[in-house]
Amino acid sequence: MGAFLSYSIISGFALLALYLAYRLLLARDNQHGFNRGVLLAIYAVSFAAYPVLQLVSGLKGASSSQMVAHGAMEVIGKSEVADSTPVWGVILVLAFIIGMVIVSIRTVITWVRLIRVIRSGQKIEHNGYTLVVTDDERLAPFSWMRYVVISRRDYGSYSPAIVTHELKHIACHHWVDLLIAQSVCIVNWFNPAAWLMRDELMLVHEYQADMAVIDRGHDAQEYQMLLIKKAVGARFPSLANSLNHSKLKKRITMMYKAKSGAGRKWKALAMVPVLALALGLTGVPAVRAAVSTIGTLKVSDGKSSENPSDNKTSVPHFKVKSINNIDGKTTVEIRGEGLGNRLNVSGGTFTTKGKTYEARSLNCSMTDGNATITAEFPFLTEFDNVIMTLDINGEKMTFDLEDFFNNAGKSIASIPGLENMKVYLDGKEISLIDMQEIASDQIASMSVDKKENIIYITIKKTDK
Repeated sequence: MGAFLSYSIISGFALLALYLAYRLLLARDNQHGFNRGVLLAIYAVSFAAYPVLQLVSGLKGASSSQMVAHGAMEVIGKSEVADSTPVWGVILVLAFIIGMVIVSIRTVITWVRLIRVIRSGQKIEHNGYTLVVTDDERLAPFSWMRYVVISRRDYGSYSPAIVTHELKHIACHHWVDLLIAQSVCIVNWFNPAAWLMRDELMLVHEYQADMAVIDRGHDAQEYQMLLIKKAVGARFPSLANSLNHSKLKKRITMMYKAKSGAGRKWKALAMVPVLALALGLTGVPAVRAAVSTIGTLKVSDGKSSENPSDNKTSVPHFKVKSINNIDGKTTVEIRGEGLGNRLNVSGGTFTTKGKTYEARSLNCSMTDGNATITAEFPFLTEFDNVIMTLDINGEKMTFDLEDFFNNAGKSIASIPGLENMKVYLDGKEISLIDMQEIASDQIASMSVDKKENIIYITIKKTDK
């Protein structure tokens, strides 16, 4: 859940930035169909921002932050380490879950009320929609999916303007927009932009429906008086398009505003640098560290990788084989020898620069008493005073990784003239340090492109 919360925070940050840009640049323009498209695009872009950010981080890690090296690391001691999950983190995740549950329940209640109104009303089939006449005089006319709901009093006095208004909502499938907006409010309930975006989208819907009434030749002043009369009616706040939704003053003002020229649509391009700035701010070390910490809250609790056996494990030493920053994560591979036949790895932490991160996942494989443990942590960019702990067979074992990083710096990557070389193994780019892993008897061919500074290596094919 911590990872989902961090995703919601980053997405909400982008949503807020783009919403503010929309309000500043486009909200007052009479180009409602275009503005509706922009608002829906803001939703899509905002919630794609985090995956894109992770992808960029992964590519960056693969190209410039990869660290792989050999070297034996002895277990320097065994000590109990307190649970690194902070209390504030637990409270934050619980508050996030509770908020989502409350908003979800309110949404379901509204949905049930809406369905009851439709089921209880008199249904009159028309071409392309169903008119529902309800005895609840408190309700203002509204539409949802292919239903137009109207009170019996309004039906008796029949106003073509009402039907024209609601049919515009149905024709444009505005209920789908509201479903998307409400879903965002559930997962981003703590973000004011989520609620303001929903209101803005509903306002644009009303602009479109109002203009459809005017374009059909209905008297503008009579229609405005109708809106004022219906302003006191009850309405469904989130899932349906009601005639009396949104601020009447803005709607009436917009009816008199001339249609905006096509050239004003180019202002939407200004949102591109706004999005870039928002994503750039999430890359600030302090922000990134905070989000990474949230992303690991309680992730590894209860997770374990176990190879069962009746034998008790003795742990003479481990070898830290590699530490990689790639694909948006930091992966540590540890080899163990002489471990018996049972190994249970149930948790791990990675501490750097005084901040502790819990393992996102753990994997362990074991053959003839020799084990390979793989622990994945959030993507880390700085390594200082590095310590790693693993819960092995119920005991916390501490690894001081300073010597590991010192030895890693003495690899082939530091040889003069090779630091800018690229290496491709069977067509896939690897680091210079990874090249040390390749045994000479495994190589089928090797070539060097001096012009492009590339080393090409092909591995011998093995018969299966």
